[in-house]
Amino acid sequence: MQFTLDLATDEVDVNVNSAFVYGRYRKLERDIPQTKWPCNDCNGTGRWQGQPCEGCDGSGYRYDESVEQLTAPVVVDAMDGEAGTFHGAGREDVDALMLESGRPFVIEVDDPRVRDVDVAQLERDVNDFADGKVEVEGLRLATHDMVERVKELDASKTYRMDVEFDEPVAEADLQAALDELEGTTVHQETPQRVAHRRADLTRTREVYAASGDRVDETHADIRIHGAGGLYVKELISSDEGRTEPSLSGLLGVDAVVTALDVVDVQGEDEPFAVEEFFRD
Repeated sequence: MQFTLDLATDEVDVNVNSAFVYGRYRKLERDIPQTKWPCNDCNGTGRWQGQPCEGCDGSGYRYDESVEQLTAPVVVDAMDGEAGTFHGAGREDVDALMLESGRPFVIEVDDPRVRDVDVAQLERDVNDFADGKVEVEGLRLATHDMVERVKELDASKTYRMDVEFDEPVAEADLQAALDELEGTTVHQETPQRVAHRRADLTRTREVYAASGDRVDETHADIRIHGAGGLYVKELISSDEGRTEPSLSGLLGVDAVVTALDVVDVQGEDEPFAVEEFFRD
């Protein structure tokens, strides 16, 4: 808490510093964004030409729930704060699950009246509130510096994907293509699916490991470990040649990801291992 005294007017201004809670989350249902997603049709107002917006049924949001909405309100309530902001170490696609180790995050609470909370109980309360859609673990009280640490975490990621091929693929051909992808440097133009909100650049990213098994002649279960920022859907499909090399290009068969799970988010310098960012 910071007090500012104006000697000319004898007024005292009180500034309450934010509180911070760090943890990891798993997202166990698809079609849940990480943070609130305002409706593009009505710019989040819920109204269009004087009528409830048809795009969001008047809610102002494209999705009814988010990881933020399933976690932050409980933390804000426990700290008796005014509002909360969710900061994640990157984000997974809306249609992707976040599993196993979970993704690091920090919830920032504005104007908290309570700072010392039982984080074990808070963890249970958040998980009860999220009702199986999201789970959190490892909650700890943190400092302001943890926000930037989490947001700037240069994390590699491991993905598991259901892949569908347009034509039959032999097991030996699939394994040969995966072997060729492993350890390679991929050149990716900004994917068409995100071109409306990302700069049109060509990026290079590393594929650290690539493995998988054929489920049947036109389906496979693929696992990729790659550098942060690797577009794995396009690594499979090629995005009409905008990603080179790609699994589709190596096989000479069109391929598409039908389901995507993020199973690990791992930085070289994990935030939770740096004790100075946590409160006693």
